[in-house]
Amino acid sequence: MAAFIKNLNEYINHHKIKKSFIIKRTGIEKNKFSRLLNSKQDIRYEDMKVIAEALGKEISFFLQDELELTSTDYKKTVSIGFYMGAPDEDKKELANLTFDFLEHIDAILGINKKLKKDALEVSDYEI
Repeated sequence: MAAFIKNLNEYINHHKIKKSFIIKRTGIEKNKFSRLLNSKQDIRYEDMKVIAEALGKEISFFLQDELELTSTDYKKTVSIGFYMGAPDEDKKELANLTFDFLEHIDAILGINKKLKKDALEVSDYEI
């Protein structure tokens, strides 16, 4: 199971994932997670499964001999996501306000680009 821990550490470092994020997603105790990452405690199958699922992977992904890590190209992404814990009414309202804010920013930036583009291409008018 040393391969799982080695690859997990590489994956976390490569993608700059915070350990607190994994702890929240898995429910594993902070001290235990630290011991697992430092190979001070043997990892059980159940822990491997929970950790892999929290990262959106299968256990077999972290058991590979050579882990292929590629950089994610965020420029092509058209969606956004974030983790806020268990949803309650306040968190739902905050999420909705955040998405409204992002839509407004997108609209403003889109208009700004359109204005600049149109300003450079005004040639349809006769004088």
